[in-house]
Amino acid sequence: MNYYNIHDLIRIRSERRLPELGYFQSTTALDDIDIDVHIVGNPKKYATPSSICYQELLGNFGFSIVINRDEAITKVFASRLIGLSPHVLYTNVVEPLIRWALVRKGFAMMHGACISFKGKALFITAQTDTGKTTTILHTLRNNLDQCEFLSDDMTILSNDGKVMNYPKPLTISQHTVQAVGGAPLSVAEKIFLKIQSRLHSKEGRRIGMWLSDNKTPAATMNAVVQMLIPPPKFMVDKLVPGTRYLDHSRLSQIVLIERGPTSEAPLNKHLMVNMMLANADDAYGFPPYPRIAKQLSSWQGKDLHEAEKTIVASAIKDLPGIHIKSSSYDWYKRLPQLVSNAPKYQASKDLAFPSVPLGAGDD
Repeated sequence: MNYYNIHDLIRIRSERRLPELGYFQSTTALDDIDIDVHIVGNPKKYATPSSICYQELLGNFGFSIVINRDEAITKVFASRLIGLSPHVLYTNVVEPLIRWALVRKGFAMMHGACISFKGKALFITAQTDTGKTTTILHTLRNNLDQCEFLSDDMTILSNDGKVMNYPKPLTISQHTVQAVGGAPLSVAEKIFLKIQSRLHSKEGRRIGMWLSDNKTPAATMNAVVQMLIPPPKFMVDKLVPGTRYLDHSRLSQIVLIERGPTSEAPLNKHLMVNMMLANADDAYGFPPYPRIAKQLSSWQGKDLHEAEKTIVASAIKDLPGIHIKSSSYDWYKRLPQLVSNAPKYQASKDLAFPSVPLGAGDD
């Protein structure tokens, strides 16, 4: 068994290793598990009338999951094919469960990067395939002495503006490595990256979405492809040696980056909240999530989207936001300057992250 402890908020037990959660892996068994992942021959065997189920054409030989939730624990029963593709198991099954489990405890996991300049954390968000990962790598490489890394893809927010890191391996492309001036990869890694980059590129994902839209077993095909050729993922300190990880900080500014004619404009709170929520949903567009999204985001008859929105709105209520467009994709040059007038986070303040669960008494 593999155990993962995400900031003492979410504890996971999994029969298969989840590489994206390696930063949170526990060397000892954990009690009070929140999410329990099992690989079985026939997931439907564990289904109940209240189960969340998804199965494609090949049944137990393809992509098949059953999710059983109660107050104490979420149990996942996934087919053996999914077990052979740990990146799919995490990204397409476990991560959406973490998102909504966090909301039930009073936290929000938003799609965006987070870096800190001497105690001032920037949350950087963008639509998929804008260039956020390249921007983060550039920023770190050029500011190693003053910049610390929290997250590249997902960041955990509390309603009082504190953030916790979520340092998954970064998904990169050959173009990303070239754009940031190379990375200390082995010869074999560089050769394999050419194949991985083509398969897991923007165009590759578009084909996957097209297959999904046309009622083909897209999730099964995705699992097979990623089993044979895993996506190119590396921890940030592998790509930028000397990078320092930071567990938690306090937000000082929200930044939206976008390709287009160079310009800067302030973001109002309403737009920031809606933008962050929209980008969070955009991160989960691949099957099976669209088919089971409503069930996953419902708890005891309540839509958790509203609770998530409340958390995000509270977290950023006093923060400035800025929308930066660039035709040359050089957003990283502006990031260090944005924190100059932001209030500095004081490490002496209370760093506790109190849980605010949505229990039966909240109906």
